This record gives sequence, C-alpha cells and structure tokens, in this order.
Amino acid sequence: MKKILVVLVALACFSFISADNPLKNTKWDGENGLQVYFTSSDTIKLLINDQLVASAQYKVKDSTLTWRDLVPAPGSCDTSIRGTYVYRIKDSILTFRPVSDRCEVRANVIQTLVLTRK
Repeated sequence: MKKILVVLVALACFSFISADNPLKNTKWDGENGLQVYFTSSDTIKLLINDQLVASAQYKVKDSTLTWRDLVPAPGSCDTSIRGTYVYRIKDSILTFRPVSDRCEVRANVIQTLVLTRK
C-alpha cells in the first residue's frame, strides 16, 4: 500500500512540474526543415535539416517565455540581450508574440514562427 502511495505522489509531482512548463521536453516542426527542441533543462535547440544552427536559454512563467541566445551565430543576438514573448499553444500549434526584445532581428523571426508539435 505504501509503495502505491509513493508512486501516486511521484506521478502527481511530475504532472505538476510538467504543467508548470508545457514547453519542457517538447519538439516542434517549422517551415523549411526547421526543428525546435525545448530540452528538459532550460535550453532551446534550433536545427535545420538535422543540423544545429542555434541554441538559446529559455524560462517559462505562465504564458511568458524569456529567450537569451547562448552562442553567437548568424542571425543571433548579443548573448546578454533577453527577449520576452507571450507564447500560445492551440491545437498543437505554437506561436509567439513579442512583449519586449531589443534584438530586432530575433523578434522579427520569432514572431513569424508557426510551429507544429511533433
């Protein structure tokens, strides 16, 4: 009986953690071979045709996502600049709306993304 209770408590805790960050450990497809992977930690990996093209750090609170590029790359921003976006998941489609981002190039790209959950 105690084992069953422990398992149920563990499952409930895991469900709560996942609900706190619905992007955690998810994969999404975009146009032109783009794949976006939100890792189980705090990293976003962007791949095109299975080649890593960029990575970023992210944090989620409610429906707000904070994005910071980790490694300078073409089209990325200074790694100290953070952007804040409202994200929405509806019918397995992920979209973003910029709240504030001093990196105009990144904001222009992210706000046009329409990603489908894998």
